[in-house]
Amino acid sequence: MTTSLCQLLASEKPREKFLRQGARTVTDQELLAILLRTGTKGHSVLDVSRDVMRSLPGENLYYLSEAGIDDLCRIHGIGMDKAITICAAIELGRRISRQRVKQLAPDFSSPSAIADYVMEDMRFLPQEQFSAVFLSTKNQLITCQTLTIGTINASLAKARDVFRLALRYNAAAIVLVHNHPSGNPEPSREDIAVTRRIAEAGSMMEIPILDHIIIGDGTYVSLCERGYL
Repeated sequence: MTTSLCQLLASEKPREKFLRQGARTVTDQELLAILLRTGTKGHSVLDVSRDVMRSLPGENLYYLSEAGIDDLCRIHGIGMDKAITICAAIELGRRISRQRVKQLAPDFSSPSAIADYVMEDMRFLPQEQFSAVFLSTKNQLITCQTLTIGTINASLAKARDVFRLALRYNAAAIVLVHNHPSGNPEPSREDIAVTRRIAEAGSMMEIPILDHIIIGDGTYVSLCERGYL
């Protein structure tokens, strides 16, 4: 028979603490317990949430966003349903974060606005992903589209898709984005050369490439700010 939150002492109930004292008073372990709802035989829900925290580097909740369903299911007391619940909560947080950036930064021509918008989606990707951000005449975000996944050379071999989509969305300008799985966003010579080739094509089509932002682990580089565009 599983141990539920209702079987814990009142002082240990994360849900009651959440209601009584507010969300900010609840620890990371207790928040996870609220999501997990139940423990397993001989292992309370707080025990399970503690084991999840201990599985993370430095027991830092930040790294939970890197964990996949298979990783979570390896933890005692975490089944498929619980793993999906955790991953869904993380994805919901990402989407809220993107919408917050979109509302607070209506002008998406700045490198920081673009980087903030894509950072949590791209910083932990195991492969390079090449995307394009399409902007209106007032530099408002129309859409961000992933074009290809692979090396920068393979990704940019389909650069014509950038302008095909720009025409479809009636975009006035474009910002290129790709990630470096190493976490180091410093541009390579190939990054710079390919960016310039796409920018030349954009100039001919009168759809300017405003920037190319390279995403690292919590940091980024703007090729425009570096003077390469």
